[in-house]
Amino acid sequence: MNENKMSEESFFSFTLGRGIFSVPVRYVKEVFTFEEITPIPNSLDYMKGVMNVRGSVVSIADFRLLFGFNPSSDLSETQVIILEIPQVNDKYVLLGILADKVDVVSHLRMIQADSKDYGIPEDKAHFINAVARRDDEFILILSPERILSFIEYDVEKAAEKQINEKEI
Repeated sequence: MNENKMSEESFFSFTLGRGIFSVPVRYVKEVFTFEEITPIPNSLDYMKGVMNVRGSVVSIADFRLLFGFNPSSDLSETQVIILEIPQVNDKYVLLGILADKVDVVSHLRMIQADSKDYGIPEDKAHFINAVARRDDEFILILSPERILSFIEYDVEKAAEKQINEKEI
């Protein structure tokens, strides 16, 4: 692996299982301890439901399930990270993600990855923007835009399937 320069951007890191993930800090609106989520009937398994965050209804995704990890049996110790993902026309979408633990905000040393095997399902590898290193830890830098696009597509596909099943 070739070491590259330290990033000029700050990253917000969090853990899922034994893995460390990160997003650029500019996407993080707020973080809080898990609160009650209102489930949405017939939703995708990784979409845990919605919650009211300061007057906004925010969809909550369980990244453990999205990335193919075993789900956490006890969400009470989970952290909720609210991401603010920019869209066209200066609009944005709020997406809440569940993380086992929040880590730190820091600059990271980006590295050249020799492999695309990040320990996540192959069809989710495009969620990874880069790989970084901090001491002996490898950190996967996520693309909130790609993840949101995938979720929107997946929700749309599931809704079409439900409509087609009702018509039969």
